[in-house]
Amino acid sequence: MDEIEVENNVYLTRYGAAYLEDISAVAVSDVHLGYEDVLAMNGIFIPRVQSDIIYRLVDEIIEKYEPEKFIIDGDLKHEFSHNTPQEWRDVFELLERISKKSKPVVVKGNHDNFVANIASKLKVQVYDIYREGRYTFHHGHKSFSWEGIAIIGNEHPAVGLRDSVDSVIKLPCFLYFKKERLLVLPALSIFAGGSDILKNEISSPVLKKMNLDEGRVYALWDAYGTIDLGRVGDLL
Repeated sequence: MDEIEVENNVYLTRYGAAYLEDISAVAVSDVHLGYEDVLAMNGIFIPRVQSDIIYRLVDEIIEKYEPEKFIIDGDLKHEFSHNTPQEWRDVFELLERISKKSKPVVVKGNHDNFVANIASKLKVQVYDIYREGRYTFHHGHKSFSWEGIAIIGNEHPAVGLRDSVDSVIKLPCFLYFKKERLLVLPALSIFAGGSDILKNEISSPVLKKMNLDEGRVYALWDAYGTIDLGRVGDLL
């Protein structure tokens, strides 16, 4: 399926973005632009392909949903301590592309210590926490409070599915806690392997306060789109 509606006007899409129809916005998280540069600084060289893939994906999201706002919910870039040359190029290019058809909103993640230096060149504001309508956007690397629906990233949730011959496929996923009204976004980065929630590999202080078994898993599979796999507790 292209998207699944989990609450009125809240759609989880096959692109890894949440579409929030009532505020005309899409939200993604954990883009981690500049990842290849950081590896290169440590002597590991891989093709610099991620930015072009992200650009095309963002273009698809904007073309399909025509959002007034495009919210990046933390970790737009990868390097903690400074902005690498690749991050300057790729982050600027992404925000500029979004700006042509939507309004970019950047929420600061734990990797984004210096992202405001880049965003300011395009007059894009960076928020520690962003609220609009019934939604609160925070990266999720620290505890925070909310009313209505909270949307976080940080965790890179994924689910490992095992078949009868013990083969495993690991799929990125949305994780939704209906009672607490907390939505966890998958990582948009192609290099984010994901934390297998079935192994209780949880790092976010926000998620550690949840009953993980009650979270509902919406996996992303290229061949099938967004798939409702049910509660975490039922998959164990």
